[in-house]
Amino acid sequence: MDLTKIRDYIREQREKTEKSNLPLKSIRVIDLGAVIAAPFAATLLGDFGAEVIKIEPPEVPDAIRYWAMVGKYEPFWLVASRNKLPITLNLKHPEAKKIFSQLVERSDILFENMRPGTLDRLGFSAEKLWQMNKGLIIGRISGYGQTGPYRGNPGFGTLAEGMSGYTHMNAHPGGPPTNPPLPLADMIAGTHLALGAMVALRDQKRGERGGQELDVSLYEPLLGYLASQFLIYSLSGKSPEPMGNESNFTAPRNSFQTKEGRWVALSASAQAPFERMMDLVGHSELKTTPGFKNNQERLQKESRAVLNRVIGDWIRSRTLKEVLTECEKAGVTIGPIYTMEDIAHNPHVKERGTIASIYDPATEKTISFPDIPIRLLRSPGQIRFPGLPMGSANEVVLGDILGYSPEVITGLKTQGAI
Repeated sequence: MDLTKIRDYIREQREKTEKSNLPLKSIRVIDLGAVIAAPFAATLLGDFGAEVIKIEPPEVPDAIRYWAMVGKYEPFWLVASRNKLPITLNLKHPEAKKIFSQLVERSDILFENMRPGTLDRLGFSAEKLWQMNKGLIIGRISGYGQTGPYRGNPGFGTLAEGMSGYTHMNAHPGGPPTNPPLPLADMIAGTHLALGAMVALRDQKRGERGGQELDVSLYEPLLGYLASQFLIYSLSGKSPEPMGNESNFTAPRNSFQTKEGRWVALSASAQAPFERMMDLVGHSELKTTPGFKNNQERLQKESRAVLNRVIGDWIRSRTLKEVLTECEKAGVTIGPIYTMEDIAHNPHVKERGTIASIYDPATEKTISFPDIPIRLLRSPGQIRFPGLPMGSANEVVLGDILGYSPEVITGLKTQGAI
């Protein structure tokens, strides 16, 4: 890995971004977070051109650099830290504090996900930050928020998913609560933080506010997605129970296995698709049978059991291709359940450009992962580069943005400041 080449590559990318029509190219973000939550908010803004400066302690690399490594590749880091300029700062060192202060003066947004009070103890309370930059937007994510009796507790996505009710609902009846296979609470909280930062920027443009502080917990955004489930409890006094691949508000809705062992997902609760499904599986009589006439009737346990049986028998007797072909002809809403390998070879995914091919300057090879899902047709975002090696942007950020000489930068490294 040639760090000189990577430094030149970073400078080239900054120049390209300045000349681009990326909508957030005039915004600078300090990513002071770790792992996923707050950094994911910065990632989303970086996708649309914001200059994101990612800060890591010199002796403590971000943990996601070592999640599920594939040879020399760091998959989580490459994806979650895309479009970011990684620098190292020891915020306990006076010179590093000075550098951080200079970055704050020149930035629009600061994201962090430390325990509440940690940044204050380092000497950077909100009031101190606003003295440096009165318009700074400070976005905070913590496990339980900046207030409340749990505010000081360590927060992790897995705990937040449990507290939000998600893990309880994500199970088959009688089965164990099941954690998601991805940092779900972190990414949802990060998405909310990014949205909040954009609202705060818009507020500033209207001239109504100066600096703004955002308080996002890990558990509340996910609980918000489950708001209807909470309302069911609030109105009935009964907590909704897990239903596996079924639903407590639509039927039929389930996953079924085909003749050769593949799986399909069916959602045919709307009346017309339901009736077409019954015609297709040879049970047209159910369209007018009590217990099946409408979605509310079909939600009954006995009705769902019958539907699962007749639909499951029909699908189990056919191959995946046969199921999809016949359902398409009949206008039934069903689709295959894909593995990552299936996604990689899917023609629609290829035609739409869902997967991006990204040049990795660290390995000088091209890697592939999902492109930006939000498509602005006039000014689309862009994954310009994947996550970069630790501290690889030190010289660019300190030299080009803050004006430090190469000799001073070398001295800062020797002192342990960077």
